[in-house]
Amino acid sequence: MTRYICSQFIPAFLVGFLFFIAFLNTFYMFRLLNLIINKGLALETVSFMLFNLSISFFPLAAPLALFFSIIFVLGRMSEDSEIIALRSFGFSKFKLFFPFLLTSVIISLTLQSIIGELIPKANADFKNTIVKLTSTGMLSSIKSGQFFTDIPKLTLFAKNVTEDGNGFEHVYLHIRDTNKGFERVILAQSGSLVKIFADLWHAPNLRLHLQDGNIVEFQEGMTKIQKIKFKEYDFPIFSSDFSLNLLDKDSMKTNAELQEVLGQKLNLWKSAAPDKAKENKVNYYKTLNEYLSRFATFTQMQVFTLLAFCFGIKKGRGKSKNSTGKAILLMLAYYVTYFVLLGVAQKGGLSPYIANFLPAVLLGLVLIYYWRQLDWAQ
Repeated sequence: MTRYICSQFIPAFLVGFLFFIAFLNTFYMFRLLNLIINKGLALETVSFMLFNLSISFFPLAAPLALFFSIIFVLGRMSEDSEIIALRSFGFSKFKLFFPFLLTSVIISLTLQSIIGELIPKANADFKNTIVKLTSTGMLSSIKSGQFFTDIPKLTLFAKNVTEDGNGFEHVYLHIRDTNKGFERVILAQSGSLVKIFADLWHAPNLRLHLQDGNIVEFQEGMTKIQKIKFKEYDFPIFSSDFSLNLLDKDSMKTNAELQEVLGQKLNLWKSAAPDKAKENKVNYYKTLNEYLSRFATFTQMQVFTLLAFCFGIKKGRGKSKNSTGKAILLMLAYYVTYFVLLGVAQKGGLSPYIANFLPAVLLGLVLIYYWRQLDWAQ
């Protein structure tokens, strides 16, 4: 019986898993299409990016595919009266539930083994490719008489741009930094892009060498204005140091690396001065959230398995017509609770352990009630 149910369930899960991977990829397709059109990406590069992007979606796609595949299989078995036949042969509800639980645990353990190693690497590779393409494609993106806004907090305008994209005339730059509280406007008669590669893979250093112009800086709500004239000025557009910082996120670290970072951040928090303690606590909680979320996926999948089983069996004519709808509402309630608590924990207002595991505990308690309500005798 276990083999029969698994033979029905596993193909349905794989189809659902591929569907949700494709669905989640569509949210990034516009960005990828923009890179394909503007940067002229090769098919090999696009395939590499989609592959890494798909891997990063595994923790989101697997629980959803698991939930809907169990709903589908149990619904079909109910319509074919297979559930009734199993009951007549004395099968308990746990014996029917066991194949789904066993498969769910195997899938969860497989996923858990790659969350800590393969997925962080896929995230880093995808972001690294984006950074490299964005920076190396800047020369072809700057056009005469057009505002260039691809760089955050910076607007660039040049009246004339040479065909190779290296030379500029009548340059206008506007830089805004809300964190430091200033805005800067740079005007120059001419300029040229200087590009320095550290190696063949990492993003290059880009700077704009400007000539014959002036810099006007506004600070603190334009109460302070400073003006500087220059003959030559190098403005850093993009730094490889910046790209390395961008690629140093917690989601791109393996479990072993996160454990090391957690130890360092915990020591900083405990030994910090009172004015720095809150900031260090928030940084520690953010990293701890990322680490615990990788294990929360396992508990999430087991709870979703029970959720789908409790509502997937059609009990009888005219009964539980909206059982699937109730299951979806409970699943949505879980995700809302999970992400709200996660947001609070990210700001240091709640323990990451509570944020990551409390929603599964609450849903599990609710499902114990529905498990007991399964009328196996009829």
